[in-house]
Amino acid sequence: MTDKKAELKVLGMACAGCSGAVEKALAALDGVSSARVDLAKKTAYVEYNSGKLNQDDLKKAVQGAGYKVA
Repeated sequence: MTDKKAELKVLGMACAGCSGAVEKALAALDGVSSARVDLAKKTAYVEYNSGKLNQDDLKKAVQGAGYKVA
């Protein structure tokens, strides 16, 4: 298992509900070991298995939750 870390700038988050939706979408991916969103910094911090996922998969999950990745 290869763990990688990613930082994604997430556009469009305005409240704790927004950051929770992004965290939930990322955490639901098979291969994500942790997902945390800093609303003030508009950044998602993700640890994931690079054998199962890549950064495009993470971006698609954020976009699927209704937000954009810078």
